[in-house]
Amino acid sequence: MSIIRGMAKTLVVFFNVILSILGIGFIVIGSLLATAFKTYTQHEIIKVELIWGPVAGLIILGLFLVVTSICGIVAVLGSNTGLAKAYLALLCFIVIIEVTLAVLFIVYKKDINKEIDNGIKQTIATAYSKLQPDQALKNSLDTLQKNLKCCGSDGAQDYVNTSTVLGISHPPDSCCVTFKAGCSTVALPAFFQKGCKQEIEMQYSKYSTIVIGVASSFAVLELFAIAYSIYIINKETYYNATMV
Repeated sequence: MSIIRGMAKTLVVFFNVILSILGIGFIVIGSLLATAFKTYTQHEIIKVELIWGPVAGLIILGLFLVVTSICGIVAVLGSNTGLAKAYLALLCFIVIIEVTLAVLFIVYKKDINKEIDNGIKQTIATAYSKLQPDQALKNSLDTLQKNLKCCGSDGAQDYVNTSTVLGISHPPDSCCVTFKAGCSTVALPAFFQKGCKQEIEMQYSKYSTIVIGVASSFAVLELFAIAYSIYIINKETYYNATMV
């Protein structure tokens, strides 16, 4: 019996080490998401709240995972009932955060996809307005299109189809596959085929898939850790009752 308890204790310690690594990973992913989408939120291509909700939740979850793993290791190695109770409460809270995050990523995905499309098209209309063009927005769009190798929201046609209301009759040079000044005005210009909406959606989808997949995988291990915490608490409670 003692061998089984020893193996269970070793597994829980190992799980908590992995949990702390996972927590650091979530903090890193959250920071990367914040950095990756900073350009898009800076000029309201995407509304800030659509990004910072899931990102903030991800970073908070990472911090909780690190704190919880430390608490769990100390509780298991020292058979500390007080810490075991705190560990149990933190684990239950983490499960709630994970479920909430998964729902947020799934629900917000539809809103973000719609917001990206509207945001990019509105940015193009404002940046290249015939009445009052915005150079800062032009620079933001150029950076976006060069970095993601994309053009417009759905493609180069976003510039062509709305040329009557824009102060430009063709896509900007940043849409060119091989960028150089004036490349968009040559006889047969080669523009990026993909729209920026698709590229941004792919980035968001990639990160959200990683988060949901990892969190779901760890849910089973977390249930095991919760069960072991309850065992430690009950064992110590029984021991204290028999000693009275």
